[in-house]
Amino acid sequence: MTTKDVKQNQPMTHDTRWKKMAWTIYKVDDQGQYKTKVERYDDHLIMTVPFADASQEKAEEVRQRVLKNESSPIEYFMYKRLLDPKALAQAMGMTEWRLKRHFKPGVFEKLDRNKLQEYAKIFNVQVDDLINFREDA
Repeated sequence: MTTKDVKQNQPMTHDTRWKKMAWTIYKVDDQGQYKTKVERYDDHLIMTVPFADASQEKAEEVRQRVLKNESSPIEYFMYKRLLDPKALAQAMGMTEWRLKRHFKPGVFEKLDRNKLQEYAKIFNVQVDDLINFREDA
């Protein structure tokens, strides 16, 4: 994909959760110059292809750890949905260190239903998919 494949005048669509998140995006304009001003929401999709590939690899690695009860489904779905700890903590309204505690199976098992519902909403899965780890959700 090249910069010529990017349509320059498409309308922007936003999801309320993403509006709250800060994106630093570097875009190449028609003259081949880098720009940091984001004109469209969908620009981030083109610039994150390498991140998406790395995130899916990390998700597979974490999936193996979840199956061995070394991590929680929260960490798996975070990478599967192309998020990182900082972005997920921001979306959940908590600090990163607190979020990372939820990656521990013992802490995950003690999370209340409301907290699990918040995670499920962000990951676009059912709470039961988190509790019973349905990776195909």
